[in-house]
Amino acid sequence: MNQHEYFAVLTGDIIKSSLLSKSDLGAVRSSLLNAVDVVKGWKRGLVLGKTEFFRGDAWQLLLKNPALAMRVGVFLRASLITEGKADSRISVGLGKAQNISLNRVSLSTGEAFFLSGHGLDSMTQYSNMTIVVPKSTQALSEWLPVVGHLCDSLISQWTQRQAEIVCLAVEPKEPTHEEIAQRLNPTVSKQTVTKVLNSANWYVIREAIHQFEKTVWESVIQHKKG
Repeated sequence: MNQHEYFAVLTGDIIKSSLLSKSDLGAVRSSLLNAVDVVKGWKRGLVLGKTEFFRGDAWQLLLKNPALAMRVGVFLRASLITEGKADSRISVGLGKAQNISLNRVSLSTGEAFFLSGHGLDSMTQYSNMTIVVPKSTQALSEWLPVVGHLCDSLISQWTQRQAEIVCLAVEPKEPTHEEIAQRLNPTVSKQTVTKVLNSANWYVIREAIHQFEKTVWESVIQHKKG
């Protein structure tokens, strides 16, 4: 694998996992793995290696396409909130990666892994989501964590119903409200979907996701380093 390629690493841990029973923690892990399987269907080769759990409640995911990292992070949290058992902190790190281990992602090394892990370890009690890029990107490295914190302030308020509908709305193809309404079980009206997404402040997060995806991260990081 090209050592000069850029990746996104998502490192997270289950919030208040110590309060979960062994069976509930197992269910949360299964929910996260199921959500990753959905992400794999978004784009061939997007997820590299196996999603790995370590330290009991921590997990790590490697993405080939850095631009989709924010959409994936929002989807994973929405999926967990939908299940109603737990949520997860998430640190998104963007950068290069070396010595990638597809069997055990956590054994991989490189900038993206370091930034993601350090971002998680540096989190305070006031936010459950951050985005970390190399300091060489200057002001961007200061602003992106704030963007993550602001998105988290909305996500943390979601109800299970709001999260359930966001799970569909955040798909890369972004289905219409009518399509979402028909996919719910039981089905609901288009107006109901619109009302729920409005109450979840989905459009603010969607705008942030769109700007994130418009950014050519490889060029931004490489240019600043040059």
